[in-house]
Amino acid sequence: MSATLELTRPNEMLDETLLEDDIELDTAEEIAIDEDEEVDVDMAGGEHGEIITSLTAYIFNHIQPNKLGRLFDGQTSFLIGGTTPYRQPDISFVTIERMPERIMGKILFAPDLAIEVVSENDTVFDLERKIKQYQAANVRRIWVIYPLSQTVAVYKPDSRKPTLLDIDEEFDGEEVLPGFKLKVSALF
Repeated sequence: MSATLELTRPNEMLDETLLEDDIELDTAEEIAIDEDEEVDVDMAGGEHGEIITSLTAYIFNHIQPNKLGRLFDGQTSFLIGGTTPYRQPDISFVTIERMPERIMGKILFAPDLAIEVVSENDTVFDLERKIKQYQAANVRRIWVIYPLSQTVAVYKPDSRKPTLLDIDEEFDGEEVLPGFKLKVSALF
């Protein structure tokens, strides 16, 4: 038996008995993927997500009480140079001076900090292209986290070579995240 639910008010709650008794939900076998639908099979794994979540929490806990700016996840699009491309760093940060109010939609400028966590699906070419694009857009700091070697590469807009931090060393937010310090080992 199937039923169609109509909500008369946007905030109307569904009756649990309707969900349990009157609606047949599609099972996984019944859900077909359209031939034209793009499916991302090269998704990052658990370690990638855990590092992003941990680092986001550390940064958030520093910027929130100090009102330093706005922190974004990997779903947020930033315009990196000119009209294209848009990039979605795994984590990004914009200072409060550059973004005092929330912005709906894509953000039409580069972040102050872009963080990429390397996964097994990343190619060297794609990673280098992102770094070059971030540098060309004057992203003030770029942190590239390498889970396999448990290191972090820190790039500045004008530096050709990054500063490489080993597991026993410490992140420093410098002027982008004043006062932020974190041992690289905290991520692994």
